[in-house]
Amino acid sequence: MTLKKFHPEHNIRRSQMLTPFGIGALFDINNQTVMISDSEYWDMSQCQKINDPRLQSVMHCKGFIEPPISSDDTESTSVFGIRFPTWYLSPTTRKLRRITEWRRMLKRPSKKFDEQPFDPTKMVHEELVPVRFVCACSNGHIQDFPWIEWAHGGAACNYPDLELRRANQTGSIADYFVYCANCHSQKSLGIIFRPSVINSYLDKIGVHCEGKHYWKKDDSSNKKCDRKLQVLLRSANNLYFPNISSSVNIPVKLGGLMDAVMSDDLAKQDYSDIKMRISRDSSDSLKAVLNQGIPHLLIKEIVDRLNANKFKTNEDQLVDEIVCKLSPSDDNPDDDVKVMDYRRAEFNILSGVTKYDNKSDKLKETIFKKETLVNSGLPNVVTNVSLIHQLEVVSALRSFSRLKPTDSDSMKVILQTEGENTESSNEVPLIRGDGYYVGMASRGEGIFMSLDTKKVSSWLTKIKGSSISDRIYNKVNNKGVFEDDKKYITPDYYLLHTLSHILLRELSISSGYSSTALKERLYYSNEPGKEMYGILIYTSSSDSEGTLGGLVKQGAPEKLKWVLSAAIEKAKWCSFDPICIESDGQGSDSLNAGACHACALVSETSCEKRNQFLDRGVLIGTLNNPHLGFFSDME
Repeated sequence: MTLKKFHPEHNIRRSQMLTPFGIGALFDINNQTVMISDSEYWDMSQCQKINDPRLQSVMHCKGFIEPPISSDDTESTSVFGIRFPTWYLSPTTRKLRRITEWRRMLKRPSKKFDEQPFDPTKMVHEELVPVRFVCACSNGHIQDFPWIEWAHGGAACNYPDLELRRANQTGSIADYFVYCANCHSQKSLGIIFRPSVINSYLDKIGVHCEGKHYWKKDDSSNKKCDRKLQVLLRSANNLYFPNISSSVNIPVKLGGLMDAVMSDDLAKQDYSDIKMRISRDSSDSLKAVLNQGIPHLLIKEIVDRLNANKFKTNEDQLVDEIVCKLSPSDDNPDDDVKVMDYRRAEFNILSGVTKYDNKSDKLKETIFKKETLVNSGLPNVVTNVSLIHQLEVVSALRSFSRLKPTDSDSMKVILQTEGENTESSNEVPLIRGDGYYVGMASRGEGIFMSLDTKKVSSWLTKIKGSSISDRIYNKVNNKGVFEDDKKYITPDYYLLHTLSHILLRELSISSGYSSTALKERLYYSNEPGKEMYGILIYTSSSDSEGTLGGLVKQGAPEKLKWVLSAAIEKAKWCSFDPICIESDGQGSDSLNAGACHACALVSETSCEKRNQFLDRGVLIGTLNNPHLGFFSDME
């Protein structure tokens, strides 16, 4: 998108507005640094709205807006940024001043200074550069480094005149010191990257977190924060961690009553309010909650409005519809079970169990009958194959954090390295005042395949008590394994995940897409009566036309047969065998068995589980038990 007239270096792709240059992040433009400002500044008439009802329900929002785009270089700025840090250095004189002070030294207003700040005291044009250091805390606040207080050890002199000098040429941070030319006070920067030492010094000179969010349109509160400040390079990787929620936007076909609710703006708003008021931790049943208090009043309002619009219904019918739509499959599901509950609707549509809104352009698929799969030569363990000619992936920037990431996988690594007493970071929510998040819709294609649940169950019985089964179940006792990982330490999950990886590796060869362009999405449940074993391998692009169709062509049953056969054949031998196939523990936390980079691992961006929970042995057996693999009988 165009950020400045005739300056292509100011442009940012819309997908970059989620990561790495999301709201609150720093963006370098030539010798300047700006912080991407709040989406509240955007011209909503230039923003495309995205709807994904299922993701909106989970995130409790009205929808998503794509970043605006300028049609040409003559339009006004569409995305705003604020200059940060506000302190600039003159490379020659080493003078250190705020940008406002440098501007006051101009003899006359200068548009050129606003675009590329320069030292007004020099006869020869010399650009100023922003300082390299900023301060941030684990609550997501950010502020300038306290240059004045640092040099003076607290209270400043009447007319601070700061310089950033260097004592030696070793390149160490200890060589640099801040000097005041007015009172000759000075202080070395040698301790700024030593947290325990600098925290004591900052307390001594009276510098604390100011609770500032410079990127916000309205940041008048400036609440004091009790978290310790940490000094960072402005280009440090841990200055900004975006938290992005993604969803395959499946156009689930709602019942007639819910269609009527969602098509009426006021009724839809009341329904959203109901969802936000429902507590999943309530001891009452969902139906009881809907029949009392404010939710009941909102139900009554919706019914009255629908009846006024000649859609006849009553409160009991609407309550039943909402209970059916919002009730999870488990009374007290944890986060990971919720993920699979969320995906069950996708699984049912992709496997042809549930009809979907085929008039929508969000999903175009071809579902093959079982007879076609058998006639094409695919093994009978494959029950469904669907070609996803077009799918839509919605990604939303829900929040960000500073200093440390807050997603569960990254936090596990931090806890393992720093211990449980480490201070965690808090997310800074990015929901707009109107209830929208910034998001992007990408179009793509994919191949969906599911396994016969009865065949998987029979195989689990067959390997029970065997070395293949035991070496997986024994991993629950591995050091460093978290409680929420243990539900995946089962042979059937290892089977599904490893099959997905070897298919992805093979498809990257035959489809023309690189392995980094392909992604997996697993549909797994071993809950009795609700089993599902599905794999979606897809690719997507932010281009409005989507992708080229090379992946879908490989999913036709007659071709998929050879893709699957080649993948299984390659899985039978690894260049590190027999060490690899006989290994009881490889990879992070030793959660892999017979799987390494040479045979089963894929790009980190392609895998849902950080290349964990993999074992070729569940597919093709081991050297001592070659008959125990799920595909051991496949010719």
